[in-house]
Amino acid sequence: MGSKQQISTVAETKELRGLNLIAAHSHIRGLGVDADSLQPRTSSQGLVGQEKARKAAAVILQMVKEGKIAGRAVLIAGPPSTGKTALAMGMAQSLGSDVPFTMLASSEIFSMEMSKTEALTQAFRKSIGVRIKEESEIIEGEVVEIQIDRSVTGVSVTINPFRRENMSVLIRSG
Repeated sequence: MGSKQQISTVAETKELRGLNLIAAHSHIRGLGVDADSLQPRTSSQGLVGQEKARKAAAVILQMVKEGKIAGRAVLIAGPPSTGKTALAMGMAQSLGSDVPFTMLASSEIFSMEMSKTEALTQAFRKSIGVRIKEESEIIEGEVVEIQIDRSVTGVSVTINPFRRENMSVLIRSG
């Protein structure tokens, strides 16, 4: 009289793809402001809220892009957890990926291992961007003759490596 009922449960799991968080602020892609009016959007590029701070940061970025305050540091101060790092990350992302951005926590500055000056100096060194442009001139062709001049001894050596039957070496004394 006792019938056995088999109860089966189905567990459904969803796999999140495309969400690759590396750090706390890696989702931020910019300041989320209109490029023309500098008015912040409600929610854009990973930032929500802080409209006045985002507008002020956009004004600073516009001045940097115009060269009015290029080469200077920007200090963002405020109470903990108010979005200072997120704002700085948004500014760096808005300027482009080639702009160096170094995040520095206060615990790194007030460390017992090094002085405050040394901690700040190291952070500034990390943030310095150096762009090296190298130009090369490539000459294609066939080597016909090699001439080595030694002006100190007055001896000049000419080698023609393409005469295999009698490789000629001409030595002249100056």
